[in-house]
Amino acid sequence: MQLVDEEQLTKFVTKIVLNLKPELKSNLDRKDVKQIVRVASREWLNVKDSASYLGVSDTTFRKWRHQYKIPSRTIEGITRWKKSDLDQFWESRGIRGYL
Repeated sequence: MQLVDEEQLTKFVTKIVLNLKPELKSNLDRKDVKQIVRVASREWLNVKDSASYLGVSDTTFRKWRHQYKIPSRTIEGITRWKKSDLDQFWESRGIRGYL
């Protein structure tokens, strides 16, 4: 069952982002919106999506995951991070209001 199709969700996210952050309008393209929708719609993220969610490079996230022991789940060799764990990590580092 799908409540909202991707095109409707993309339009909705675009409208919200542009209303909240009009200064982003010139820098925001359809690819960025699709990335926002893709990451926001999933609870479990891979390395690339986790790094994107936190706004850092893949390399930085890989370093942080070991350095700060960010909680993850690995099943059959596939590791994922839960968004709520990433939010908690971000807040524990003293960065509030970014996500």
